[in-house]
Amino acid sequence: MKNSTLNLKNVATFVACFVACMMLISGCKKEPEIKNKPGMQSVVLKGIVYNSEGKALSGVKVTTGSASATTHSDGTFSFSEAQVVNKRAVIKFEKNGYFSLTRSGVKANEMFIEAVLYPKGNSDISLETTFETSEAKTLEVDAGMKVKLKAQSIMRADGTPYNGTVKADMLYLDPNNENFTGMMPGGDLAAIREDNSEVMLISWGMTNVNLTDGGGNPLQLKEDAPAEVIYPVPAGMRNNPPATIPLWHFDEVKGIWIEDGIATLKDGVYVGNVTHFSWSNLDEPAKRVTITGRVVCENGKPVPYVKVNAGQTATNTNSNGNYTVFVPENYPCNVSVTVNGESFSRFVQGQPGGTVVTGIDFIVPCEDEGEGEPEIGNDTDKASIKYLQQGINVIITFDNGGKLFRFDQLNPDGEHYLIIVNQNNKTVYQCYDEENWEDYSDNYDSYLSLVQGYMFICKANSYPYQMWTKLPNRNIAGKSCNVYNFSYGDEGITIATWNGLTMLLESSEVTSYVAEAVTLNVPARAFTKQVNIDWLP
Repeated sequence: MKNSTLNLKNVATFVACFVACMMLISGCKKEPEIKNKPGMQSVVLKGIVYNSEGKALSGVKVTTGSASATTHSDGTFSFSEAQVVNKRAVIKFEKNGYFSLTRSGVKANEMFIEAVLYPKGNSDISLETTFETSEAKTLEVDAGMKVKLKAQSIMRADGTPYNGTVKADMLYLDPNNENFTGMMPGGDLAAIREDNSEVMLISWGMTNVNLTDGGGNPLQLKEDAPAEVIYPVPAGMRNNPPATIPLWHFDEVKGIWIEDGIATLKDGVYVGNVTHFSWSNLDEPAKRVTITGRVVCENGKPVPYVKVNAGQTATNTNSNGNYTVFVPENYPCNVSVTVNGESFSRFVQGQPGGTVVTGIDFIVPCEDEGEGEPEIGNDTDKASIKYLQQGINVIITFDNGGKLFRFDQLNPDGEHYLIIVNQNNKTVYQCYDEENWEDYSDNYDSYLSLVQGYMFICKANSYPYQMWTKLPNRNIAGKSCNVYNFSYGDEGITIATWNGLTMLLESSEVTSYVAEAVTLNVPARAFTKQVNIDWLP
């Protein structure tokens, strides 16, 4: 009888294990194992955070493992250590009013990370709304992405049911978005399949849904109440789309995409289910191809921290100008960089998976920075640049290397203040309209001092070079600008220069000027006694 009892128990145990295993096979996804113990490792890690308009974003909390920092007024941050999981460095970015973002990449001795944070709210790609858990809800953005939630499908983070009002923030990222490479989590589209094989992805779009209660506490989907996701087919990918495409979710801890279901093409859109909310991605898997190269100036000096684009991925050069970027197998693409307003590209044929393509180098025209100190500005003779300062249009114009200087201030009420300084004949004129010119030639020195604060807008090289730190280039007013930062007392000063012009000025996290337009075509009449400004761009 004792043996019989034991046998029955053994059978019961076997059946229970069998049922559990079958449940795992049919309904549960096995998460990829962590091969190496996560931990902090030494690395020279630098980076910069932008908003979706290309402006540096200050006050962003940046966290990697046990280390944290806050971005400076120029959007930059740096670490000497990073959290590394399965050989990937993982960095998280958070700021109130913005969608959080985790960036990651294969750990190297030196890394530069760019991130783009998108503001919460309503736009063509984002949604902010509330709903009651008692009702079904469809979240939808103008770009066509939809997420359908069932009634009573929400639970708290601890797994207990939640009833009440839910705040939903949703963001959709189309692969055609100009900020795609900076806004997507991860950065290199590295992924793990259900069989634990490593691949990279070709994205057909991704979305992020954040659910919170009235106190801002995170909420999640119930395990037995998946949400339906409906992905539009992106422009340029609508010819012969595949019948099915795998779905993936982004693992914030490991910094990598995990295969998690499948979406089916129905009536021109892809439809699938997700069982929990994080970033969800509609992607085709492929083996990875590695492309390496270097970006240097014509004089042989490296171009550090410049962005290198390759298809749906991008990277930045290190301090020696070297870069490594990944693309999918059999994926022909242009590898490109933009330096000092000029773009350069090289075509790379599609390659078999596992191939390493070397020597995709770029030699670009650069200014000689000399002794490692950045040269700010040059000998631009004449230009005009338009700024917006707290709702007031400010226009700075100069000729003859700055000896002819004009300052226009156009107030919202229509008032126009103008001052012209002519260093050749020592005259200063100012007026509020055409009928009211005043000549301040006798007081030239004081008025020259008055406008001197604006002179560096035109001739930025009046600053001491040794105080500057070179930052990655930024696009401002349609121009790729050299960006420099330095600390002066308690102030952090950032300027961006192009062809000797300052396109941006920030001080202590406050933006003083942002260029709206610039022209090098300045007629002589701009420095005569008149207020007609139709010569501006």
